[in-house]
Amino acid sequence: MKRALVAVLYGAMFLASAGLGAYLAVAWLVEKTPEVEVPDLRGLALGEALDRLQGTGLDLEVRDFDYSDTVPENHVILQHPRPGARVKAGRGVGVILSRGPERHPLPDLRGLALEDARIRLEELGLKAAVEVRIRRGPEGTVVAQGIEPGRTLPRGAQVPLAVSRGPRPVRWRMPRLAGLPLAESLDRIDRMGLRVGRIEEVELLDPTQAGRIVAQDPLPGFPAEAGAAVALTVAGTAPAVGFSRALYLFHAVPPGFGKARVQLVWRSAGRTWILWDDWVPRGRVVRVAVPAGLADRAELRVDGRVVQTASAADLGP
Repeated sequence: MKRALVAVLYGAMFLASAGLGAYLAVAWLVEKTPEVEVPDLRGLALGEALDRLQGTGLDLEVRDFDYSDTVPENHVILQHPRPGARVKAGRGVGVILSRGPERHPLPDLRGLALEDARIRLEELGLKAAVEVRIRRGPEGTVVAQGIEPGRTLPRGAQVPLAVSRGPRPVRWRMPRLAGLPLAESLDRIDRMGLRVGRIEEVELLDPTQAGRIVAQDPLPGFPAEAGAAVALTVAGTAPAVGFSRALYLFHAVPPGFGKARVQLVWRSAGRTWILWDDWVPRGRVVRVAVPAGLADRAELRVDGRVVQTASAADLGP
């Protein structure tokens, strides 16, 4: 037993001595190994980097790959140790090689809402470029793309898109509503797919016109898209006024195409009545009688513009 313990002790001492000797030998060798300067390998192709290291006593170690928009594929992006550092000969220089620009296959964006298409492209590092809007498909959806699906694109590339403005709207030619009862006008507007906007009431001297349309917007014959608002002016009633005396106003409607809207408007005590409202062929001379009894004045309007006036002083008592 005693001999065995002694043998073990001697064996341990031998191993320790051998290990220490080996360590000292390696340390001596490292100490005696010359130092070299690390060359700059950045931007070099893999073969060029190997050639650059020849004769330096250093080895090349490819440690990773990464995408780069500026460094070509299989060229060095980064290195460690850094260029100019002094290291012992025989050491390895680790490099990261470029995969080239990051590219992604372009998905099929047709049929997507524009905002969804933008999100899909941004996730891939791409940008949407809306270049045209056409009347096809639901409004706001992508109907075509300038680059075919499946093609790989570099990060930051723009993808031309054609986006729908919605189907071509249904258009109607406005009918003439003047003279129709309000209820009938509302029914016609509804059946045309239009909607009623503002309804105003004006007072006319003719009680037979009460409740009937005297003006509209859009005007008769003008186009109106489905869903557009139609403004109506409805006749009310006004107090009776004597017509024993009258002043005639004359006006030549300027020539042109279509008809002009001519109105005789009566203003009295802060109130307004339409005495006359009609469409007159352009180029015709209009003669309108202004009744006596005006408290303030009357205005002759052509297409909304006042062209002549008459006051109580003009008519006398």
